Amino acid sequence: MKIIISRTDKIGDLVLSIPSFYMVRKMFPEAEITVLVRKYNYEIVKNLPYIDRVLKIDDYRQKELLEKISYFKADIFIALYVDKFVAELARASKAKMKIGPISKLYSIFAFNKGVWQKRSSSIKNEAEYNLDLVKKINSKMFEEKFEINTNIILEEKHRLAAEAFFSAKNIKSKTLVVNPFMGGSAKNISDDEYANLLRKVKDEHEDTDIIITSHISEEERGEALVDKIDREGVYLYANGGELLNIAAIIEKATVYLGGSTGPTHIAGSLQKDIVAIYPKKPSQSPKRWGVFGNDKVEYVIPDLNNKKENYSHKNFDSYNEDVEKEILKAISKVLDK
Repeated sequence: MKIIISRTDKIGDLVLSIPSFYMVRKMFPEAEITVLVRKYNYEIVKNLPYIDRVLKIDDYRQKELLEKISYFKADIFIALYVDKFVAELARASKAKMKIGPISKLYSIFAFNKGVWQKRSSSIKNEAEYNLDLVKKINSKMFEEKFEINTNIILEEKHRLAAEAFFSAKNIKSKTLVVNPFMGGSAKNISDDEYANLLRKVKDEHEDTDIIITSHISEEERGEALVDKIDREGVYLYANGGELLNIAAIIEKATVYLGGSTGPTHIAGSLQKDIVAIYPKKPSQSPKRWGVFGNDKVEYVIPDLNNKKENYSHKNFDSYNEDVEKEILKAISKVLDK
């Protein structure tokens, strides 16, 4: 049996799809499983031992990819996320069973085993929406074999990169890793608010080092944040290499702090203690986009009691001293263990 699974959007979305990849393998241990991803997610999926092949859709012209998908002669095509091109891929696969979320007209014609999902209602976690699609293959088999697995797999080279950074900076045993920069899919606190917060963490926990992680494209912004904090023992790791290098840095953390973004979900997969800053808006909330499969997460929701929060603003209107204290308390609870 040949199965194609498509998840062609952001890092956090991809990490929340890992339980579905795993369940497909549990249900079909002998199947040939191919996963379609964006190139920035390739490193995560290629290390999953139960995936046979990973295709970076960015590496192909659309016509070439459509032909390649048709050539695979898949028995099952599962789209965990759908746009017009993914719908085309599903049709091109000519799979007997084409499964995907139905919400728009083009998706209705793409999938013969579609699942009606109005994900914007945000009544469950994204990972659960994904698992509902896998369950559509065979609900009885799904329930008999159900097991949650969110693990990502790091290679020695990633851990060596993290070790080299920790050694070069002489970083202590207690470490707060922070990913403050986000793509804008959910609200966050501002760089100045992060600077004030992290300065207070250092003042209260002098024995704790702080590592700010970012992509190399945000290096200048990261350096400015370190300068604003203006304390010893605060470092920037601007990653210009593989995504899993940041995962290896997070793996060594005592506690992780971040918003609703890919590295937060990576920290969840690594079973780290997490303090996560999320909005209450249903489509951005922890219920929909929270960490899955890790109960060591403390969510801080700045706009929890603000009915007038303006969600067109990228930063919280509601962030104040009380919210800052709540975040500090959650971080301290882990560092003081």
